[in-house]
Amino acid sequence: MRLQPAGQGIRVTALHVGYMDTDMVSDVDSEKSDPADIAIDGIAAGAYEILGGNASRQAQAALAGGVAAIYPELP
Repeated sequence: MRLQPAGQGIRVTALHVGYMDTDMVSDVDSEKSDPADIAIDGIAAGAYEILGGNASRQAQAALAGGVAAIYPELP
């Protein structure tokens, strides 16, 4: 997805967030992100992947360990 537009000078950036501060999760008692703030900083830095919040960082770290790292309770 990134390679074709890159030839035209277009950068594709993925924004990965946990909970965003919206009405849908207003009852959730957890860290919430403002995706606009996160995206602006990441795009200004030239990032291809923007991780917003601890939930996103933990998920990315767990992916490197495969399914067992994400779901340690599975046999």
